[in-house]
Amino acid sequence: MGQAGEQAVVAGLPGTWRVHPPYLGLPFSGRTALLSPFDRLVHDRVRAEVLFGFEYILEMYKPKQKRRWGYFALPILCREGLVGKLDATADRKGGRLVVNAIHEDMPFSKSTMDAVRREITDLATWLRLDVCD
Repeated sequence: MGQAGEQAVVAGLPGTWRVHPPYLGLPFSGRTALLSPFDRLVHDRVRAEVLFGFEYILEMYKPKQKRRWGYFALPILCREGLVGKLDATADRKGGRLVVNAIHEDMPFSKSTMDAVRREITDLATWLRLDVCD
């Protein structure tokens, strides 16, 4: 990022961070989202672990028996943190999104699980599939 943005301190974290100037001083309102494994928030795996304590490896190239989270697990963002991974498969022939597992990095509250389930439903709708748990 070089010198883009304004220098910022993140409480409890070492190093120098940068913030887009229009966001300085604004209140933060997070949401729940399923992210691509290539999303810029998790692309730098070391940074994601330092900032969020989020351990993540794209496991599609690992043998099946060595995978912890699934072939193409989607990181789960909830409010201000990365909280888990979704292992789901699009079964196009069957017309369904198969949820193999929801990996909770820490136990989800009911409201977090409800928000994650809504995101799964939205993903299935976008893919024109039915959700299959």
